Amino acid sequence: MRQFVADSGLEKGCLCIEGKKFRYLNSVLRVEEGDMIDVRLPDGTLQPMTIAKIDQGQKKIIMQVAGEEIAENSFGVHARAAKDELFPYDIFLFQFIAKPPKMDLIIRQAVECGVAKIIPVEGTFCQKGNVESARKKSSGSDDRWQRIVTEAREQSGSPVETEIMPCMTVAEVCRMVENCGNKKAGIVLYERSDATVSINEVKEKLKGAEKVFIAIGAEGGISPEEIDMLKKSGFYAVHIKTNILRCETAALYGIAAVQTVMEEK
Repeated sequence: MRQFVADSGLEKGCLCIEGKKFRYLNSVLRVEEGDMIDVRLPDGTLQPMTIAKIDQGQKKIIMQVAGEEIAENSFGVHARAAKDELFPYDIFLFQFIAKPPKMDLIIRQAVECGVAKIIPVEGTFCQKGNVESARKKSSGSDDRWQRIVTEAREQSGSPVETEIMPCMTVAEVCRMVENCGNKKAGIVLYERSDATVSINEVKEKLKGAEKVFIAIGAEGGISPEEIDMLKKSGFYAVHIKTNILRCETAALYGIAAVQTVMEEK
C-alpha cells in the first residue's frame, strides 16, 4: 500500500504541502485535484485524504480529510495499533558500514521490511572513507538517508517510523544492547562456521523477545575479536549453510529470517 508521509499534522481537517513535498506529489506522483491518497501523519496515523487544490503559481497543494477524520486524542492509539498489528516487536539492524551505494540499498530494504532502528557500525574491516560518509549522513548534516527512509515508507506503506541512529563502535553497540532490558535477543550473521549456531537453534529466544538485534558485517565481514565482543553481550553467532552472501544480501536475508521465525505460531 503506497502512502504519502507528511511533515506536519492536520489543521481544521486540511494539510498544506509545499517545498520538496510539493515537487514530489506534483512531479513524481503527478497527482490531480480530486485524487485520493493515504497520508501517514507525524504521529503514525494513516489518514485518507483528497487532493483539494493544486496551486502551480504558489507551488502549494491543499489536501483535506476524506470521510471520517481520526480524532486527535485517538492518534496515538490508532498509530500504535497499526504498528503493533504487523510488528509487535522492534528490529534493530546493526549494519557494519559498507560502501555508500550498498548502505543506501540496505537502508531502503530495511525500511520496507519494517526495521525500527538502523545503526551504522564502525568495524575493524570498514573502510575509512565509508565510515566518514556514514558519520556525515547519520548525523543529519546530509539528509540523503532520511530521504531514502521517507521514500521507502511511502512506497511500502510501512507504519514503522524507522530511525537511523548515529554511528557507533562495536563497544558502544555492546553497551547499548546490555542496557536494553531482558526481553531481547540478538544474532550476528557470520561467514565462518566455527562456534556458530543455526537460526532454528535460537528461534525460541527470538520469539520471546520484544527487541531483536541483527548485526551484519561490511564487505570484509566482522573480525573474530568483534564477534567475541558481540557474543559476550548476548548475540548468537549464526552461520548460513548455503553460499557466502554479499553484505546487502545478508542484511535482507537476516531480517527476513528473523521475521519468519517471529511470525511462526
